[in-house]
Amino acid sequence: MKKLTALFKNNRGFTLIELLVVIGILGILAAALIATIDPFEQLKKADDAKIKNISVEFQTANVRYYTSHGAFPWNDTDVSNSNVNCQGVAGSAFPLQLGSGALLTDCIGTSLISNSLIGDGELKGSFSSNTVDLDKIWLNWSSSDATNLIVCFSPTSKSQKAASDTKYDNKGTAITGCPSALALDGVCFWCTR
Repeated sequence: MKKLTALFKNNRGFTLIELLVVIGILGILAAALIATIDPFEQLKKADDAKIKNISVEFQTANVRYYTSHGAFPWNDTDVSNSNVNCQGVAGSAFPLQLGSGALLTDCIGTSLISNSLIGDGELKGSFSSNTVDLDKIWLNWSSSDATNLIVCFSPTSKSQKAASDTKYDNKGTAITGCPSALALDGVCFWCTR
């Protein structure tokens, strides 16, 4: 028993070198994990998912409006829709950013304006408050085609840039060179029709 007690007295813990080696190994593993996960890419993916959802929400709201009114807001000739004047916006150069002032107030409306996207409950009243995200969404339509609406955004994450459906310009026209994970921001667009 004395030999065993003497053995434990001589081995009281780890040496400084052993601790430094373990800390070094943990540091290398942590650096490899961070490089693999790429937190900035994850943030870009989350932002792309949010903008994509807003785009689809806007497109769906317009489809619901079309279902109940027989026209999209910019082509609605119903007299009761005179407070929503998308006709002037429709004459603008395309594509348009969804967050631009005239488009928000004239086409989307507010809860006080009946027969508008917000007034009819197709969009929530807070939809137009996030102009930072809405400025990332582009719209294109033809005033001569009452059923044509294209909603696009330019992804920032490599995975969404490389997705097969990210192949358009901001007008919704398929272009060469897209999709590409190496494309610059604002070149390749994802669109919904």
